Amino acid sequence: SAVDTLTKKKVAIKKLARPFQSAVHAKRTYRELRMLKHMNHENVIGLLDVFHPASSLEDFQQLYLVTHLMGADLNNIVRTQKLSDDHVQFLVYQILRGLKYIHSAGIIHR
Repeated sequence: SAVDTLTKKKVAIKKLARPFQSAVHAKRTYRELRMLKHMNHENVIGLLDVFHPASSLEDFQQLYLVTHLMGADLNNIVRTQKLSDDHVQFLVYQILRGLKYIHSAGIIHR
């Protein structure tokens, strides 16, 4: 995680290494950016910013995606906590709400 210098809020940063190394990678990168740019739902991560550290086109080997930092890691919660049936139901409901939203946008989660 990092701190946004403008908002002073913690954010998550995803590094895409060599996102344009081939036509397949470039298309995948473009699709991810396009999709994240349009996501606006409380149960779906949205894109805050995109940046690259390269000072020239020849050095353009990495791309960084900045998103909101989530307060918890679902995998960690499921593995480390004893969840009640109500809690499991709540988590599944939130996941399905997000999935319904992205499906309504014509996106299939892989």
